[in-house]
Amino acid sequence: MQTDLIETLERLNRKERFFLVGEALGNHKFEMSGYFRGRLANEIGVDIPDNALTAMDYHIDWIAAAVTLYASPDSGDVFENSREVTGTQEDVDFLVAFKDEEGVYRLIFLEAKGYTSWSNNQMLSKAKRMKLIFGKGGDKYEEVRPYFCLVSPKHSENLKYAKWPKWWLKSDGSPYWLDLKLPDNRLRVTRWDSALDKSSKDGKHFRIIDAKKR
Repeated sequence: MQTDLIETLERLNRKERFFLVGEALGNHKFEMSGYFRGRLANEIGVDIPDNALTAMDYHIDWIAAAVTLYASPDSGDVFENSREVTGTQEDVDFLVAFKDEEGVYRLIFLEAKGYTSWSNNQMLSKAKRMKLIFGKGGDKYEEVRPYFCLVSPKHSENLKYAKWPKWWLKSDGSPYWLDLKLPDNRLRVTRWDSALDKSSKDGKHFRIIDAKKR
């Protein structure tokens, strides 16, 4: 009997912070605002219902498990592992998932950076795993359509897209992207070597400076 992918994704979510934040804010379902939902829908070109499943820091292992169970509902609870499940904490920052009116499951993965930047190694690691789970074109499963969207204060100038799955990119080869508004008065703390007057992992002091300074 076919399993419901959205229900499985929800049941796999065991992230304590998700439940804590939901409890603290009185928003147990992590429901998106209409404003954000509209911005995201406009960027990826798909309408998003107000009851879409959402989750934070969602493990890629859980994503792999959910789509595998969906594709093979009668295989019991043990599945062949071709490196889809790694046992690591690697995750996506925010998950949006729903089943549209045509019966297609839409899975949107958001990856955010604010005061730091993405590394190509980090993104390539996720790209390889996502390509393995969903296929290079995102069409490994007929009724599942994945999307990937970056969220940051500005476009990254250093990311290399050549080895990313095609479904991570728009038709012009650029990534899907949403602007993230951040306060500009943030501070950061760094270990400090006072003698050399620079950051150092072996420094005997620490320094508090403007987060925008490097």
